[in-house]
Amino acid sequence: MGLFEILKGEQPGIIETLLNYENDEQFGEFSIEYALTNGNLDGNFAVIKNLYVPIKGKTTEIDLLMIHEKGIFVFESKNYSGWIFGDSEQLNWTQCLQNGKKFHFYNPIRQNKTHITALAQYMKISSDGFTSFIVFSERCSLKKVPPSSQKVVIVRRPDMLREIRTRLNNSATIFSESEIRTMAANLSQLANRGNDEKQQHIKDIQTNCPFCGCELVPRNGKYGQFWGCRAYPKCRFTKQIEKGEGK
Repeated sequence: MGLFEILKGEQPGIIETLLNYENDEQFGEFSIEYALTNGNLDGNFAVIKNLYVPIKGKTTEIDLLMIHEKGIFVFESKNYSGWIFGDSEQLNWTQCLQNGKKFHFYNPIRQNKTHITALAQYMKISSDGFTSFIVFSERCSLKKVPPSSQKVVIVRRPDMLREIRTRLNNSATIFSESEIRTMAANLSQLANRGNDEKQQHIKDIQTNCPFCGCELVPRNGKYGQFWGCRAYPKCRFTKQIEKGEGK
């Protein structure tokens, strides 16, 4: 957390942090929302968080969404520390901590692409106006990740607003204020989910591919059984079968 960013109102201060901290994941999302909604951006826009968007009979959860007059921005928060490694084609990226431990997590580029595909289908609009923002914590170092492109931005949280402002300044207005209000009202319904629906979403992501939504099925490999996507070879997602798991 940077003092300069706090003074500018781009990051929450100590009091806001203490009042809103529940866990690392939730705080990452709160920090992004705080930066977007604290008078730091020009233009007409609406911000919605925790949307459960239907896709292939299931749901995919979007951390934060900003519908701006100059485009739709879909945010995936990764509140990680350590060194981050990954490329656009890998199924999993790697987090390396100072103690030498390594952890793997789903490729966030592919993860957010699934979110955007589901959202564009639900809204019945082209995905051309969407921008994917993968936002990492200031506590990490992006050692080897793909460079940002026109449609995908990979950035640490303190640099997020600068990147958004640059893109907004170089973009034309495509949505009116009334269109933004209509889209926000429609999508807000996806954020008002009951506990049963949220629990079903958790169950879905445990048994379905996070990239394409198809069912995960047990497969046999060189090193034993693993979960593989039923859509293979079109989708090559896999994950380890934990002890005691089975269908």
